[in-house]
Amino acid sequence: MERALALLASRLDAPPSLEELAAAANVSPFHFHRIWRAMTGETVGQTVARLRVANAQQRLTEGNATITAVAMEGGFGTPQSFARTFRRVTGVSPTQFLSHGTGRIAAAAVGDAPVRIELRERGELVALHRQGGAYRELNALFWQLWNWAEGAGMLQDLQGIYGIPLDDPASVPEERLRYDACLAFSDPGAPPAPFRHITLAPGHYATLRHNGSYDGLEDSNQRLIDGVLASGREPADFPLIHHFLDDPEEVASDALRTDILVRLNAESA
Repeated sequence: MERALALLASRLDAPPSLEELAAAANVSPFHFHRIWRAMTGETVGQTVARLRVANAQQRLTEGNATITAVAMEGGFGTPQSFARTFRRVTGVSPTQFLSHGTGRIAAAAVGDAPVRIELRERGELVALHRQGGAYRELNALFWQLWNWAEGAGMLQDLQGIYGIPLDDPASVPEERLRYDACLAFSDPGAPPAPFRHITLAPGHYATLRHNGSYDGLEDSNQRLIDGVLASGREPADFPLIHHFLDDPEEVASDALRTDILVRLNAESA
């Protein structure tokens, strides 16, 4: 992550892509944003704004540039936008900001997240993909998948209901969020388009039980990543998985149970 920070700091005028940052940090792009938040306490966008302010403040202390010049050089557009960003980022005076510095990235504390490690068998899923829209608006996607399975006579072999959020909604715009609604079967066969087959590899998974409304899943996603990092383990190059244990039409929202899974690299399990 220090390498990713150095890359980001060197290209504040044209920030590197998710794939470039993940490659620099040698972590999965699926987990990069959540790992970054776990280790810095902020999104990549917030880090960019903070570093731009730090660079601009340093230029001002040199005494050779006006506020307008520093704002333009830092990509703020106007002195007013620079002033707004500075106040939003620091919340303190320029002198206090300079004394604080950017600091080093450090791993989060373990906290009280009850993360457990499970050895799971191979899983076979049929998935239906969606791009765009909030993760809380997924009923229509799951119903489309369910109706196909029912029409294909596959529900008697249903082994579980899963969801795979492919992006971090705190860092990715809502219109670009990707999600796979999934049903697990012992033999999914060859589902027709737009459905597709996904295999969950066997191995060790970090697991956290989320109790309650699906609205709180993202907070639990982050808690799981925090717990994995603090334990010294490494997420594999595969997205988070939600295993829904209850039917929301039969169980009250505050009693719903969801297991959140992260596959671990074999050498770290």
